[in-house]
Amino acid sequence: MPGSTILTLFSSCLFSCALAGIEPQQAVWTSAAIGPDGPWNAVEVSVGGQANIGLFPGRLWSTFVTTTDYCAVNSTIPHCGSGTYDKNNASPDTATGTALTIVWQPDDQQLSEGIEVLGTAPMRLDSIDLHFGLGAINNHSLALIENDSQMYEYPGGTRYPIFTGCLSLGATDRYQVFTGGNGGTTINATMIPWYLKDQGKTASSSFGLHIGSAGPTATMSGSLLYGGYDRNRVLGIVLAFDGDLWSFIRLQDIGIRVIDGASPFTASSSGSGAISNNNITGLLAQGNSSITSAGLSVLIDPCSPYLTLPKSTCDAIASYLPVSYNSSLGLYLWNTSSPHYSRIVASASALTFTFMGESNAQTGTINVPFRHLNLTLSPPFTDTPVPYFPCFTGGTGQPVLGRAFLQDAFLGANWEQKKVFLAQAPGPNIPSGVDAVNVQPGDVTVAASSNDWKKSWEGFWTALSAEQANGNAPVSVSVSSTPTHTGSSGQRGSSSGSGSSNGAASSAGVAGLSTAAVAGIAVGAAVGGMAVVGAAVLFWCRRRKLVGQAAPEAAPQPPPVPPYCDTKDAFTGWMVEAPDNTRKVHEMPPPEMVYEMMGDQPNGPVGWGAGVAR
Repeated sequence: MPGSTILTLFSSCLFSCALAGIEPQQAVWTSAAIGPDGPWNAVEVSVGGQANIGLFPGRLWSTFVTTTDYCAVNSTIPHCGSGTYDKNNASPDTATGTALTIVWQPDDQQLSEGIEVLGTAPMRLDSIDLHFGLGAINNHSLALIENDSQMYEYPGGTRYPIFTGCLSLGATDRYQVFTGGNGGTTINATMIPWYLKDQGKTASSSFGLHIGSAGPTATMSGSLLYGGYDRNRVLGIVLAFDGDLWSFIRLQDIGIRVIDGASPFTASSSGSGAISNNNITGLLAQGNSSITSAGLSVLIDPCSPYLTLPKSTCDAIASYLPVSYNSSLGLYLWNTSSPHYSRIVASASALTFTFMGESNAQTGTINVPFRHLNLTLSPPFTDTPVPYFPCFTGGTGQPVLGRAFLQDAFLGANWEQKKVFLAQAPGPNIPSGVDAVNVQPGDVTVAASSNDWKKSWEGFWTALSAEQANGNAPVSVSVSSTPTHTGSSGQRGSSSGSGSSNGAASSAGVAGLSTAAVAGIAVGAAVGGMAVVGAAVLFWCRRRKLVGQAAPEAAPQPPPVPPYCDTKDAFTGWMVEAPDNTRKVHEMPPPEMVYEMMGDQPNGPVGWGAGVAR
């Protein structure tokens, strides 16, 4: 056999091995759920080489973290159970970025768009380890929650502590660029998905997220992959939007749908929603003439907990439910003594959200079963646990769909194409494995699985009989066992696939060796010495693939752009492009002017200050 042919086949095998190492990186989820208004699934990370902390995944650009100083304000209030970051134990280090000083401080409102958040967050750089088995990622930007001016404020004026931070999912730019305090240098902060792509660990700068549910009635693990997504978490129509996580999408309507069995919903005495085949529509605009048929612009924010909507919309939905409005919290409490309560929360029914795609001809509907809308308020919101319906009338006036919605929605993005994806997520009955799929750099959509959404809920809701719906037969609100690990699994790596030629990702392509490689090994066996080389390469490829699914060895981290450079805009003092870099570093828009807050102390739970009148 000609030497050139053997060399070609040998190179083909090595190329297949290289592909086998590029796969989505799967986050590890905390063993316990988090939050006094959920509970919620959270991702486990280590910041600055310290003990693990739990974070909600979902922030753009920086990661927000609570500090030990913040939790020391009043340790009697249960608000730091997810762990904290101790900035005082982070030694100055130019490798991790802690030696650098960042001037800019973001408004804490960026932490959670669906609730009013007070204060501003000091910034710093440090390492972050997401337990991919690849080692820590240096120079990641952290927004610190560290003093008692940083609080949630609810409609009644009561202020509550921030319970946990939020993990960055990246951004469209490769770096977050700041002006530093050390001589005004420009500082480049590392974005997690871009770092993984640039280190050759993932196919693209992208992510796929399904938060799932930590509630006891229909528990479902979370799923977060950088560089791809779990196709088992994507069902039906996939809507794609231009922009990022701070871009608005169009919500056309909200309704109530009975999927199976008789309807537990009675005609509302105050509502005017259209009822057809036991389904109710028109709830978004009911009682609000300012909401037209075009719908409402909303944000999707995994760092916000509720369905933050106009009060007219929440009231329209609530008119079909046994709930009462708590004006201080801006939330609706379930009346558990009502016979309608158990029928509704156990039934095969859902709250529906219909969105318009970028093309006006395309719409998609996300179903959120009422099994997932029976959440729990705990201290410090209430003295004892209280079931509540998560429609929220507070916030800043911007409608936001948060974690209550994302229990049943898939959210993803390809930052390289500036595309955001939204689709229906399944119920608890899904395949046990992770169907990890690479998102390729050019992909403008993702491929859904063929799984049936209704079947994914079988056994977790009740198709009511007519007697049960009418109250002539009992309905029990069954509770699934609380999991000991609310996550996809502790796996650190998974099988993955390459993108298909039509732009949608597929899972075929890297499961094994190419045909050429196999042929090369077979032919090489006939030429003596090449048989040994070919067999060794084949064994190495397969061995590397198996090891990669467990815990890949930590890779070195040569930064493609230095963490700081001596370039500054002398006129504005804001961030500028770093010169002479291989990859262009884009400027970020300057932040809003930050003003001082009125008052000296927050107004909230005992121990957080007497507060001031508003």
